[in-house]
Amino acid sequence: MQKQALTLLIAVVASMLVYQQQTSPAQPPLIFPQPRQKSLQAPAIRDKAQNQVVPEDALDTRDAWFLVEFDGATIGYESLVATQVDETSRNSVVITAAAENDDVRPRIRRTRETRLKLKRFGIDLSVSAHLSTIESTDGVLDSWSLRRTGADGTVIQRSATWDDERKLFLIRSDAAERTKTETVQSRVQPRSPILPSWLLAENMERPQRWASAVLFPETSAIVDVEIRQMPPQSIRLKDGKTIAVTRMDYWPGNQPEMLSSVYYDSEFEVVLVEQPLLGKTLRFYRTDAATALGEENLQALDLQFLTALPLRRSLLNPEKTNVMRMKFSVGDSEQISLPSSDFQTVEQIAPNSVVVKLTRPAVNADGSVVAAPSRNITRPASRFTESSRWIDTKNDTVRRMAVMGGGAVSDPREKCKRLTSYINSHLRLAAFSTSLQPASEVVKFRQGDCTEYAVLLAAVMRSQGVPARVAVGFAYVANPPSLVPHMWTEAWIDGQWIPFDATLGGEVNPLTRVKVMDSPLSDSVSNGTLLFVPLLNFLGRATVEILPEE
Repeated sequence: MQKQALTLLIAVVASMLVYQQQTSPAQPPLIFPQPRQKSLQAPAIRDKAQNQVVPEDALDTRDAWFLVEFDGATIGYESLVATQVDETSRNSVVITAAAENDDVRPRIRRTRETRLKLKRFGIDLSVSAHLSTIESTDGVLDSWSLRRTGADGTVIQRSATWDDERKLFLIRSDAAERTKTETVQSRVQPRSPILPSWLLAENMERPQRWASAVLFPETSAIVDVEIRQMPPQSIRLKDGKTIAVTRMDYWPGNQPEMLSSVYYDSEFEVVLVEQPLLGKTLRFYRTDAATALGEENLQALDLQFLTALPLRRSLLNPEKTNVMRMKFSVGDSEQISLPSSDFQTVEQIAPNSVVVKLTRPAVNADGSVVAAPSRNITRPASRFTESSRWIDTKNDTVRRMAVMGGGAVSDPREKCKRLTSYINSHLRLAAFSTSLQPASEVVKFRQGDCTEYAVLLAAVMRSQGVPARVAVGFAYVANPPSLVPHMWTEAWIDGQWIPFDATLGGEVNPLTRVKVMDSPLSDSVSNGTLLFVPLLNFLGRATVEILPEE
């Protein structure tokens, strides 16, 4: 269960920008800014205020170092190196549509190294990430590669190249001796995720406010990002010096509250970047290499409380109570929402506050579940029963496990209980990973955490003829009393979606689960991390109050 709390925060922090979006590939609008003129050389960086020009060869190699600070503690560092690509080199990227129009813009290789020092319950969870891109000086992305290494030595590598003819990125992912490929389509060639490096590019004209499609390698997501240049202002640096700056704000088009800011000095060098994270602000301060590499200055960010919603008291007798009410609230200027389902009723009492009523099935004196009233409800859509890239029920190994685990029983509820117990006893817990594995891979390696457990359980349920889906939300833990991110499985039985949890090995008490979203895990789901992004609307922002019984 604890995996998802770690997965969520590390994926978000390591990628620095993970925005909420639909799970289907985005179709971004046309990029508004246009190249100012054709050029075969990198543009000079001009100081508009003082009319000073930095020599063009300054772009041959440029580097910058930053200290990463969160909630007053320095938790890591980041370096960024930019090198102009030799267009005549055999190794340079192939210029796509622009080359056909003789509009050959210079290409820049940008390399971003990020190191974050993290821990939870005293365990080292530090992560490092290496991102390399080939892009134009105004950020149009040709190719990228990402390598992320965890504290336990686990390495995840991803790389992609833009195919202009098919309008897509072909992505290759390698992790734990497993390789897979996928494609992400877009009507326009998206821009680089290293936004501070190209927001003020000299070779494009742009209005004060504009939009662009941006690709984020951690999630393979293409997001429509709104960008706005703010009036000149002054800021105080960490050394106490006050300087005049140009500020650029950017945010995902459907989430203006996720606003980030970049501050440039008079020479248009980045001096500060601010990004929202878990209700607080993540800051990148410009510094020198010696200071950034002084690891004795770093403090480990403890994830214990950042990845949970604390409760003031424990749930009282959840196994004997039939109804539980909780109130979720965020700031006055924010909004919050939760879905209703068979055992979760949501009342929106204000834009920033909801009351969630959780119920559990009634039971007979012998402990058996009272049959639900007969309801004339049609069977769920085929996406909850068919095989997909993640829930690949056609795999022979998955089928064999379903037969062995389900046994000869015909009652769907009893069959699901047996499958849940079987998976719980035949899988072992493993170190966290942000990658989503198909059910066939989970069976092969027989390890994982709640993501793998939930995916495999959904697969064997479907293989046995029971419609199934995964659910993402918060699960109750008693010590300390809190709600933590988690994934479980829901099965369609007698007209209701009944929750089961293979991580724990049984049917779920609905009073201990608050669902934020569910998914059939269709082929359109490109990355498992995206399933947990909606939880960011709660972590670090929401407070939870257990209400008295009605």
